[in-house]
Amino acid sequence: MTESLSPEDATLLCATTPEVQLQIGALCRFDGGPLREGTGRLRVEELRTHLAGRLHRVPRFRQCVRPVPFDLARPVWVDDERFDLDRHVHVAGLPRPGGPAELRAFLADLLGRPLAPDRPLWDLWLVDGMDGGDVAVVLRVHHVVADGLSLLRAAAALLDLEPDPPTEPARRPWRPTPPPGPATLVVGGRLERERQRAGLAVAAARALLDPHRAAGALRSALRAAVTSPPAAARPDLTGRVGRRRDVVWTSVPLGPLQDLAHHRGATLNDVVLTVVSGALRRCRSDGPTGPARPPHVLVPVGDAEGGDGNAFSFVVAELPVDEADPGRALDRVHREMRGRKGSGQSQGMRSLFSVVDVVPVPLLRRLAPELLARQPFVDLAVTNLPGWDTPLYLKGARLKELHPFITGVGNIACIVGVLSYCGTLGVSVTVDPDVVPDADRLLTAIEREAGRLVGGG
Repeated sequence: MTESLSPEDATLLCATTPEVQLQIGALCRFDGGPLREGTGRLRVEELRTHLAGRLHRVPRFRQCVRPVPFDLARPVWVDDERFDLDRHVHVAGLPRPGGPAELRAFLADLLGRPLAPDRPLWDLWLVDGMDGGDVAVVLRVHHVVADGLSLLRAAAALLDLEPDPPTEPARRPWRPTPPPGPATLVVGGRLERERQRAGLAVAAARALLDPHRAAGALRSALRAAVTSPPAAARPDLTGRVGRRRDVVWTSVPLGPLQDLAHHRGATLNDVVLTVVSGALRRCRSDGPTGPARPPHVLVPVGDAEGGDGNAFSFVVAELPVDEADPGRALDRVHREMRGRKGSGQSQGMRSLFSVVDVVPVPLLRRLAPELLARQPFVDLAVTNLPGWDTPLYLKGARLKELHPFITGVGNIACIVGVLSYCGTLGVSVTVDPDVVPDADRLLTAIEREAGRLVGGG
């Protein structure tokens, strides 16, 4: 049965271009011993067989996005009749010495390449040649396939909670469901548009028949409008994003930051935002004169119970880069985030993704990328995801380090990704180097501010 993209997924697809995609993923570092044969070669075929045996847990990884003829409705998910795992699982080797610089260059080159639009929008790279004998695994997907939380669920489906898990029972070979023909898609598209219009009519009728509901919706809209931040400060983080990418990463201890959040009555996300705010302040003082107004950060608000695809909303908040005292900065961030969430802004922002149901898809596809490239409200994005407290394994190999990455689109050229794993926070900074040429300086500032915030530096 054909499934239409959700409004969120369809809007994200229209808002990006095939050349400049919104990609998310993870850089994983595994103990290399269990992944090698006695000769030292990677057990590539065994790893492919392992992944093939887990794909039933991630149906989207075997599905493509197909447009409805004449763009009568949102695009649809269909099974890839030519699905071949070898087109998605690749092997690469780093040049010597195989250190962080070589891995960084590989990742930057990879993220500059778009995913093939005629295939399921993901791939996985096994990267050999690292110093110390470890093996890196890079998983990347188009954001239309998953948000951060659903990507974590997909990663968990491919990995194990113990080094020697029980053998799973054999499954019948996967058979793709034949995609519908153009005529069926056209008819289905027309029916889908009628359902959308009927839904909008029902919502309007309910509002008219229920004055309390209408008044409440109006109050929420007004609160969101009143609390929405003004135009962003335009620091040296924004500019039209091209195809080039650069990624830097580090790990910081999780425990002290969690303790600080608990002690101050804040959340870990508040602490992360305070660290980023302090890092931006440090970069501003070390570099060119900063903006007169605080920078605005986009903060995704995920749906922990969501399934495949994107179920997130977001808020836009100000970062107190004018505050030198880290404790007072944390208090300000906490109040700011609590106010944004309580204002109804996240619910209002979520409704923006439904524009695909009222704006014709061809028009949205033409206008959305340009509007996103000119948006004046956001300077950068920071996403903080809860990971795992216990180790994960791939064919007996322990996952040693885990770092997320999220590429920018439009004019949001800098995104900070944070993911917890086994007592550490994996932190990454992903940029377009033509807009933000020195990601290292921001990452170093984040490391210093994390230590400073907990009193260690």
